[in-house]
Amino acid sequence: MKEDFYEILGVSKSASESEIKKAYRKKAIKYHPDKNPGDSQAEENFKKAAEAYEVLGNKDKRTKYDQFGHSAFDGTGGFGGAGMNMDDIFSQFVDIFGSAFGGGSGFGGFGGGGSRVSKGSNLRIRVQLELSEVVLGVEKKIKVKRKIKADGVTYKTCSTCNGTGQVTE
Repeated sequence: MKEDFYEILGVSKSASESEIKKAYRKKAIKYHPDKNPGDSQAEENFKKAAEAYEVLGNKDKRTKYDQFGHSAFDGTGGFGGAGMNMDDIFSQFVDIFGSAFGGGSGFGGFGGGGSRVSKGSNLRIRVQLELSEVVLGVEKKIKVKRKIKADGVTYKTCSTCNGTGQVTE
């Protein structure tokens, strides 16, 4: 039988969204594969925390979980049947932490080969954070310089890479 998601994150059933997010951050930092290379138990705990946050961090899924437990996600109608793959876990991790742990696709070899390129994904900005800011969260304003297309200038898509900026041979 699966462990209770609230127990995995160490929060009460009445925990607020911010308490759940904070608890997930702590677990994710503690058990992240980059901090525990070769430790299969830490990786398993990281996956459990990600799965718990996937449900408890989503208002609709949490309501279903509170009402029906793990059975709410059995089969094809919900989250549990096929489980989560590492790409899902790491994309969720990046959504919450940004690139504090290396970001991007793969997390230093973890997360499989699926690369998702989205508009602006090649933009990298270094932001210095204190550990407490990573754990508790922080909002920071950043300035981004960008080039603006001049009048009369035309661009065309590269026929070699089809605009991806990468060529695979």
